[in-house]
Amino acid sequence: MIALLKNRLAYLGTSLVLLVCALPLISIGTTSGPPVLWWIGLAALCVGGLIPPVQRVFFPPRQPPA
Repeated sequence: MIALLKNRLAYLGTSLVLLVCALPLISIGTTSGPPVLWWIGLAALCVGGLIPPVQRVFFPPRQPPA
């Protein structure tokens, strides 16, 4: 998990995949599917939205050498 947050492309890609997958899961879970899909979609939405800010707090961007 720590290695994921150190690689910018990996954490942004993971966040995007979670956010894209969350919307259909929430939609299916609220309309016709089992309610567990709604909860999985909500969790994916929360985790996908929190990955970039958490990365900036715990692993700030490196300063260029002077």
